[in-house]
Amino acid sequence: MTKKNMDVLVGIIFFALAGFLYIVAGQMPTRDGGIAALNTGFYPRMLSILLGILSISMVIGAVRTQDDGDKSQKWWATKSAFIMFLVTFVLLVAYPFVMEYLGFATASFIFIACMTWMLSSNENRNPLFMFGITIVLTTVVYIIFKMVLAIPFPRGLLI
Repeated sequence: MTKKNMDVLVGIIFFALAGFLYIVAGQMPTRDGGIAALNTGFYPRMLSILLGILSISMVIGAVRTQDDGDKSQKWWATKSAFIMFLVTFVLLVAYPFVMEYLGFATASFIFIACMTWMLSSNENRNPLFMFGITIVLTTVVYIIFKMVLAIPFPRGLLI
């Protein structure tokens, strides 16, 4: 199967998944009255809409490209790409468990710092800039979800 056909197939599967998630999120419990954004299904529905839009753009992009055979390199073909995949997978699996002990803010800070360090190239690694990005992202997410939407987070060592 060529990369073009694979992208079309994956885009269709993700679009179907987005539709399923949208329906399931609509069946989540809601509060009577108040702002719709504070209901439990609002955020998952927004993410499913985003997934649907991105999957449509993936299909359109695949259809518009020329099919030059399957000359793309597989993600597991190089050792560094495979290690990056494994580290990302381990971080994603460990994140909720670490959050239970360290709390949301501390676990998020560590997770974002590790991911930005790992995913940036050696010549673009600026520790001060990465620290600033990590602080800003953690703070913005904390303020939006904890203070504005009043969603409780696990408390840990610091926050």
